[in-house]
Amino acid sequence: GFVKGIVDSEDLPLNISREMLQQNKILKVIRKNIVKKCLEMFTELAENKDDYNKFYENFAKNLKLGVHEDAANRTKLADLLRYHTTKSGDEMTSLKDYVTRMKEGQNNIYYITG
Repeated sequence: GFVKGIVDSEDLPLNISREMLQQNKILKVIRKNIVKKCLEMFTELAENKDDYNKFYENFAKNLKLGVHEDAANRTKLADLLRYHTTKSGDEMTSLKDYVTRMKEGQNNIYYITG
């Protein structure tokens, strides 16, 4: 992952194997809460366009990978993705912003991947 840190918990057993620790319920709760907090921070950061552009420039690959790997948070992560459009020029736009600018009667979005 691209978020690194230390979590201090007295509830984790110490005398078990790594495999058993990975299946531990307490660790799953800790992981869920960390992911939730990170998504909240990213969403808050997205409100400031300049700061989020710097963040996105560095971590876009990680966010895109998260969309594929984390099915539970896929929609939240997808809201954080940015795209180049024919009208946005050098700036990138979110899918929500693009949809609000769609012409009346436009039902489809065409895109090219590479």
